[in-house]
Amino acid sequence: MRTLTRHEKKLTLFLAFAVLAGIHLLGLKFLLSWDQANRRDVVQKRDELEEARGWMEQKAEWEEKSAWLEKNLKTVPTENPAPALQKKSQSAATAAGLKIEEQTLQAPRPGVACTVVSNRMRLTGSLGQFIQWAGQLYQPESGVALTLLNLKLSPEPPKMVGEAEVGQFFRTSKE
Repeated sequence: MRTLTRHEKKLTLFLAFAVLAGIHLLGLKFLLSWDQANRRDVVQKRDELEEARGWMEQKAEWEEKSAWLEKNLKTVPTENPAPALQKKSQSAATAAGLKIEEQTLQAPRPGVACTVVSNRMRLTGSLGQFIQWAGQLYQPESGVALTLLNLKLSPEPPKMVGEAEVGQFFRTSKE
């Protein structure tokens, strides 16, 4: 085996420094990416904590609303409640002076906390009649509300054509 020349020794030394520098740079890159991931986790946890504190501040308000719903919303009756809702919305519409063009009962929409029974209607009348009808229908203690209202001017203004959905909310039974 021969000895290395002075030039070869310098090149070997440069190669060793380059390898060490590369290893150090890879280590720094790993540490910086690890630090960045930790910072992202800290920011995410801080945001979650702020959101949780916001919910905790509103806890009393939501408990009050939940208690009101528990007290006032009835459970879904055994007989179909849709015809009674349809009759209620029809009588309120005729009392307000609205003309019923068409109406359809919608299938009940079950949810996690409540079930909604609704009646979709197409009506014609004046804006005042629509307002009077909506006022008669809104009965929070019975869970009845106007869930959709879309008004357009009819071909003969001041009359309006409206598509509306009247819904009644029922609490789902806890099992």
